[in-house]
Amino acid sequence: MRFLAVLAVVVFACFRTAPAEEVAGHKLSEAEEIVQDMSSKLNRGVVNILTGWGEIPRQMIKSGKNQGWWAALPVGLPSGAIMTVVRTGTGVFETVTFMVPINDSYGPLIDPGFVWQKVSE
Repeated sequence: MRFLAVLAVVVFACFRTAPAEEVAGHKLSEAEEIVQDMSSKLNRGVVNILTGWGEIPRQMIKSGKNQGWWAALPVGLPSGAIMTVVRTGTGVFETVTFMVPINDSYGPLIDPGFVWQKVSE
């Protein structure tokens, strides 16, 4: 039961919709923006650890659409398993290093940042 409560808090925190430059009607200072960016990186890391397995159905659907539905199982399943390791590993890395900007940014290391998002172009 405690696990479900923690999971609910993490999911709720990930779906907050406060813009980066303004919270509760006041402008953020540079330090507050950095802390908010670190928080976003930590949230993204934890969520990617918990939802990395979602790459398996994602890659199966992607393979089915791109190469024909015959390819969903033989192509999508192995690529989904590999991407599960990549997304979960990236989540662990982002969780551990959430205080450190990578390439002068707190942005996601893989595109898309979450398994359910579309690839940005």
